[in-house]
Amino acid sequence: MRLFSTYRWAAGLAVGLCVALLLRAQEPAAPTQTAPGAQQATEWKQFDYTCEGGAKLTVYLHNDTVKILFHDHLYRMRQVIAASGTRYSDGRVVWWSKGNGGFLQHDSPDGNGEMIIKDCQLNQSLQAREAQITGTVSYLVRSALPPDAVIQVQLEDVSRADAPAIAIAEDRFTWGRHQVPVAFVLKFNPSEIDPHHVYAVNARITVGGQLRSSMIAPTPYLPRVIRHTSR
Repeated sequence: MRLFSTYRWAAGLAVGLCVALLLRAQEPAAPTQTAPGAQQATEWKQFDYTCEGGAKLTVYLHNDTVKILFHDHLYRMRQVIAASGTRYSDGRVVWWSKGNGGFLQHDSPDGNGEMIIKDCQLNQSLQAREAQITGTVSYLVRSALPPDAVIQVQLEDVSRADAPAIAIAEDRFTWGRHQVPVAFVLKFNPSEIDPHHVYAVNARITVGGQLRSSMIAPTPYLPRVIRHTSR
């Protein structure tokens, strides 16, 4: 899915944006196990892990429910409150994931239940999804830019007005012999985009370390495109 926008700023900088989501991994497969009495097929996203000693574990995710397949046993769990990471439990066994890692253990009130399997890491082949924002930068002021001018374009999380923006992706290059418009590509992992946050593309031109021109192009459609394409 692609969306295109163009933004201009009075100081002479123009940025055109095109959001292009490239899902380069195979779509997650549905598990062979289905819930008894299901009236229709439920779409599950599949994530394969390699754990301690090379043991294999598979997570099937649907909304706030997971199925954990380990050693031919299938655990069905619901998401529960966690101090950090994401935690699922069926009251007897808990799957706790943090980033690309996770572990499976017996549930207990103190969180120190007997470990079933640990050191699980998400197989990188399933992380091959890639999203990118492509666009162009134009300098509209008549005075030419020197060859050593630096163009920096960043995708930023600008959700918090009381804190600096967080850079998600960056493309940076010297002006050299480029002719306007100059193309840029911002590559990022769609999982880094929070649907509740606000994002923008920030373009800057500096000469000798001094800011010559800058502009911020809002991308209010970005979380919506991510959700639509990742279904």
